[in-house]
This record gives sequence, C-alpha cells and structure tokens, in this order.
Amino acid sequence: MTIINFIIFNLILYSIIGWLIEGLYSYVVSGSFNKERFMKGPYKPMYGIAFTILVLCDKYLNINIVLKLILYFIVPTAVEFISGYLLKEMFNKQYWDYSNLKMNYKGLITLRFSFYWFVLCYIGLNVVQPIINSIYLSLEKGFRISNLIFSFVIIFDLIITIKSLYRSLAIQN
Repeated sequence: MTIINFIIFNLILYSIIGWLIEGLYSYVVSGSFNKERFMKGPYKPMYGIAFTILVLCDKYLNINIVLKLILYFIVPTAVEFISGYLLKEMFNKQYWDYSNLKMNYKGLITLRFSFYWFVLCYIGLNVVQPIINSIYLSLEKGFRISNLIFSFVIIFDLIITIKSLYRSLAIQN
C-alpha cells in the first residue's frame, strides 16, 4: 500500500462523507439540503482533512486509547476553527456561525459541535474505518485511477472557487 494513495483516498472519501453528513444534518434541522458551501461539488475538504489526520494517527502512531479520545475531540475542532478563521480572513465569508450557542469561541467553534465531532470520529474510526481499510486494500490499484480523477476535479473546483471569491471580494471593495 502506498501512503500517498491511501491519504488521497481517505481525504476524498471523508470529504464526500462529510458533505453527506452535513447535508443530512441541515435537512433534519432546517428541512432543506440547500446551504451555502465553500466549493461546488459534493465534498467538504474540512471533514476529509480532519478525519484523514485521525486515520493516519490511528494507523501509524502507537497511541493509547486516552490520547486517541483526546485527538477525536481536538483535531476536528482545530480544523474547523482554522478553516473558519481562514475563510473569514481571506474571503470575508463565514459559512457557519455558532455565536448563538453556549460555549462558542468567535462563533467558529463550540463545545456542542466538538462533542458531535468526537462521537462521529469515535464511530468512524472504530466501526467504519476497519471496513473501509479492507475495501481499500482489496481494490487499491483501482483507487489509484479514481483518486487521480477526483483529485483533478476537486483541485479544479478549488481554483474556480478561490477565483470567484477573490472576484467577489474585489467587487465589494
């Protein structure tokens, strides 16, 4: 197994799963899947990044269960904060706002959602990821091609999104 292919696979897979989870959550809370998103495609890189970091820690670091549980809480919360902060600073956009929730920090993170990420990470890493690993290992060569295709699509989407946001920002100023 090549580590780069494994990382790209997990980034793509969990970005798509994150998009699905967020869409379902939005539907349950507001009755609609429609919500402004950073990118156009069916993926949320923030989820892919956070979960891939945890997958790599779980797979390649010999850490005890207590440290794993702490990471399940800290990693997604840190990625959410950094993502939200950068989007706000770079593009003057805030895609989520937790200001109305208790125990939030700058409206970008809140204890309530950090707990949600913790639970999702626990389930994902202990129930879902072992299944994903076995599927990945049995089909690794095929995933090399799909990873390449999805990577190009996501990078293209990211470039178009960033250009569009900068144009929008220039018009505002």
